[in-house]
Amino acid sequence: MHQIYNYDIYIFDCDGVILDSNSLKLQAMEDSLNSLSFTPEQVSHCVDYFAKNFGKSRFHHVAYFLENFISNKGVKDIKVEREILDNYSKKCRNLYMQAELTPGFLDFVTSLDGRKYIASGSEENELKEVFNKRGLDKLFDGIYGSPLRKDELVFNILSKADTSNAIMFGDAISDLNAATNNHIDFIGYLPYSNVRNEMQSYCISNGFKFIYSWLDLK
Repeated sequence: MHQIYNYDIYIFDCDGVILDSNSLKLQAMEDSLNSLSFTPEQVSHCVDYFAKNFGKSRFHHVAYFLENFISNKGVKDIKVEREILDNYSKKCRNLYMQAELTPGFLDFVTSLDGRKYIASGSEENELKEVFNKRGLDKLFDGIYGSPLRKDELVFNILSKADTSNAIMFGDAISDLNAATNNHIDFIGYLPYSNVRNEMQSYCISNGFKFIYSWLDLK
């Protein structure tokens, strides 16, 4: 792994890395499901899967919920899927306007000379809209999100940048996989991770660093 300031490209996940929004999004999904009168057991199964697989797109999650936890005899209900996604999207827009930047992130990201990108499981247009409204878009050379998978987002960033001298920061297994699948370095930022213990183990086994403060990289 290079010295932190020697990379050409810096790629950041959003939730739990740039914004302290993991717990807010879990609550938003729980509220969205409860509004459609699913049973407490169904909602609990969905939210548990959501937490353990954070970083994947909402489209993946809702489709998985319907197929495995809340569908009627395995039949996919397009109307219900749309209702969950619409409810969740509305809540996300509001929570993203309220979520705090993770402590020290602004100082860290502005200290980097390389090009900076977001590769998030959040819906891309929604993410761009919120970052624009908050004036955070100017910190990044590109903001990318779902429905493309995270490893595809990272691949596209590297292809356009025409370099593999890159590092990704994330707090979920999907972030680490996106980095390893694209053969770039990775640092786990873990104070807000929903799978902190698993991430520590994965980072260690893959030879990657993990941190609990941006100041650890100074």
